[in-house]
Amino acid sequence: MTTFGQSLRSIIIQGLDVLVKFRLILIGIITVGLGILSGHLIDSFEAGELIISIVVMIILMVIIINKPLNGMLVWLFFMVFFETWIKIPMGAGVPDLSFSRFTIAFLTISMLAMAAIGKFRFARISLADLCIIATTVGIMISAPLADHPKSVIQMAIALYFTPLVIYSFAKNLVQGREDLHKVFLTIAVLGFVSGAYAAYEHATGNILFLPKDKEVTYVFRGDTDIRLIVGLMGGSGEMGRALATAIPVTFYLFLEYKKTDIRKILLAGMLVAQFYGIVVAMSRTPWYALLIALFIMQFFYPQFRKVFFIIVLVAAILIWATWDQVSESKAASRINDKGSTLEGRQERWRAGYNMWRVKPIRGWGFGRYAEESGRFRTDGNRRNFVAVENDYLYTLVGSGLIGFLPYLLFLLTPLVNSLRLFFRTRSPDWSGFIKTETIAVYWAVILCLTIASYTARQVQPALKLMVFAVAGAVVGTHEHWLRGSRAKKRSVTNSLRFQLQLEQKR
Repeated sequence: MTTFGQSLRSIIIQGLDVLVKFRLILIGIITVGLGILSGHLIDSFEAGELIISIVVMIILMVIIINKPLNGMLVWLFFMVFFETWIKIPMGAGVPDLSFSRFTIAFLTISMLAMAAIGKFRFARISLADLCIIATTVGIMISAPLADHPKSVIQMAIALYFTPLVIYSFAKNLVQGREDLHKVFLTIAVLGFVSGAYAAYEHATGNILFLPKDKEVTYVFRGDTDIRLIVGLMGGSGEMGRALATAIPVTFYLFLEYKKTDIRKILLAGMLVAQFYGIVVAMSRTPWYALLIALFIMQFFYPQFRKVFFIIVLVAAILIWATWDQVSESKAASRINDKGSTLEGRQERWRAGYNMWRVKPIRGWGFGRYAEESGRFRTDGNRRNFVAVENDYLYTLVGSGLIGFLPYLLFLLTPLVNSLRLFFRTRSPDWSGFIKTETIAVYWAVILCLTIASYTARQVQPALKLMVFAVAGAVVGTHEHWLRGSRAKKRSVTNSLRFQLQLEQKR
């Protein structure tokens, strides 16, 4: 390196150190300055939204500069609250700078800057990372086939690239068990907030945290008196799927702490709120998905197995003792509803599959299913379906194999790697920061997403964000263990680095 390069690097390092040391003072100055500025600028609701968006993004910048992992966790938790409200208009023809887009961009810039001065090292690019790009590009290639290509491109970024890319961030930023528990705790708290909100809306009927520009068309399921949860996640199905994802993670944290730890009591309260929330959401697929996921998880998680059977036993006794009330409850009516989870969807799936067979490579373009599906029905009716109600077929019909195969490969690659890691964690020379129980939690989470995607389109990106954050933090962080002789050396180095960090904190 030249003398100029060394001097430049030294200046950058010193500048970053100064920013970190005086970050609280900087936050105070920025906050006061923005308060004065906003007082002069806010003369309308739109101006107020813009000022708030700028303030939120500046605070997020400071958090990321201080520690990128914390920035990722803020994104993971607040996305469902901020995504449709926090944005900066970029002018005609240019997509707005949303909360997620800004976070992704600034996280990437910060990580690159830290890598340039030797304070950060990127993990090796894997097949899963490549599939994130391939999925997004594949969908964009099919965009011209749709009626509104620009909307499809934005959808590819919002519903595919954004939730998938957190896998890469998590695998690079999670450096040890403490960081892993931070990711899990963020998901657990988000699940608690979601469960508490579901209980609140169910009890009061007041709808809060409604996505911007979303109109409430109905609040009851069909002709029944079963109330839907509309706020926060955007629907009862989305709320149920979010809680089904959070519950296995919360159980893991609950079992990790000692009986005397106050956090164990708090996590028990979170679990109660999450279970109550998923019940009042009144969506059957998340119920089935969670039950199957927990049943499978207990085979690979001995400590959870005891809790699982205690819960099942207590639930069975309570149901037996209060059967008259339970049999007349809304939950029982929902389970015994004549319309099954699959009934009414199978014909939609057949029409979607028949459409894909006609144009298997690039698909039909997103949005065309609602216009063309009637011609491909097999029940004699020629009326178009509004939605295919299957996330896999939705992607397959919309973008064909060029969009669907990379997405499917992205789902399968961490799953296959987790199977290999499961056996590696049982070996005597294992020094990674995950264990077999951690992998079992990932399996439960990915199973909930897999089952839920089979009966509905995933329109809430926060749901996939939670799942793929777990995938990156658990599996992505240990991909190097599966690459031969260098893997062990790097794993030992990371483990020693983690132990050193703990000693320094003590």
